[in-house]
Amino acid sequence: MRGVEGKTGKHRFGFSYALLALAVVIYLGAMAYSAYAGEWRAKATVPKIDSVLKIIKGLRQYQKVKATFPPSFNEVEAAVWKHPSPPAYGAGGRTVVLQNYYYFYTFIGPTRCTLWMVPVGPHTEESNTYFLILTPDDREKWKGPPLDLKEAAAISGTPTYSQLAMLGMIKQDPLPQKKR
Repeated sequence: MRGVEGKTGKHRFGFSYALLALAVVIYLGAMAYSAYAGEWRAKATVPKIDSVLKIIKGLRQYQKVKATFPPSFNEVEAAVWKHPSPPAYGAGGRTVVLQNYYYFYTFIGPTRCTLWMVPVGPHTEESNTYFLILTPDDREKWKGPPLDLKEAAAISGTPTYSQLAMLGMIKQDPLPQKKR
């Protein structure tokens, strides 16, 4: 028997080679996508401090309108942010977790408040802890190593300088003002 009528030996395997090439392209594409998706998932769990600018802006807008800093994030939400679905504010409306950072707010007085930013999640060792003392026009910034769960549970909204030093927090120099 000669095989299939009209086929010659050279063209018989052409379709098989095309399928093999297609399978190799699909396999390499799936591997590349898998590597990209894994890297993207890993980056999503790294703490990001981007939300702090929105928080500071909201606190200052509230202070400008009401002439006092708010007692909690709930008041800022109602007066300034007005999210369609607000994040869950815990501990009396003074805490929130955004982008793997735990924000702890403390009202000190009409012109003064503090804000702790502690990294949480699986990649905390890759991020820093921050502490801010906010006034309507200025801020005092402290930066330190990531806090473990025991240290984070013991932080105070109004720490002393010695407590900040014990946590490894270092005061950051303010940004130089541009001359006009």
